[in-house]
Amino acid sequence: MEIRVSVDDFVRLGAHLSGAASWGPRYIDQNMAGLGRRISYLMKQQTARHRFTGALEDSITSSYDSTAQKLEIGPTAKRGRYDAGLLLQRGTRPIPNLPFGPIAKWAAFRGLPAGPIWMKIREKGVDSHPFLEETLARGDTQVAIKHTAQRIGIDLAGAALQVLN
Repeated sequence: MEIRVSVDDFVRLGAHLSGAASWGPRYIDQNMAGLGRRISYLMKQQTARHRFTGALEDSITSSYDSTAQKLEIGPTAKRGRYDAGLLLQRGTRPIPNLPFGPIAKWAAFRGLPAGPIWMKIREKGVDSHPFLEETLARGDTQVAIKHTAQRIGIDLAGAALQVLN
């Protein structure tokens, strides 16, 4: 088996690569959208242990803006006028006027006594649960990012070399 490369091949390849701005983004966009779906799934797994109604977990979405080449992943749920994801991520300060009813429902769901939890939130607030960092630190998230980068490179290389066939 022998491989032959001619000057004409390099000329064709160079001409094809000069148009990469028109055909390259397609491969990037496909892979980034797929990465968004994968990390969204992993983030849902990460928040599942904090589940009560499932509203936060169910609200996690991914959105890829191909024009800005920006991938956004996160929850959209609200707790009243507050961002539910930020409440979980950062916790809260003390909430002196906290109603007992929602805490009682949550505690019953978890099989915990409501009174001490209600008092703790009133006096100290809700602890933070940094699910964003935890999601990014997961090994499967890191593998997904690495594999996406590799796929983008392979797809671009393959598309560039197709001109030689």
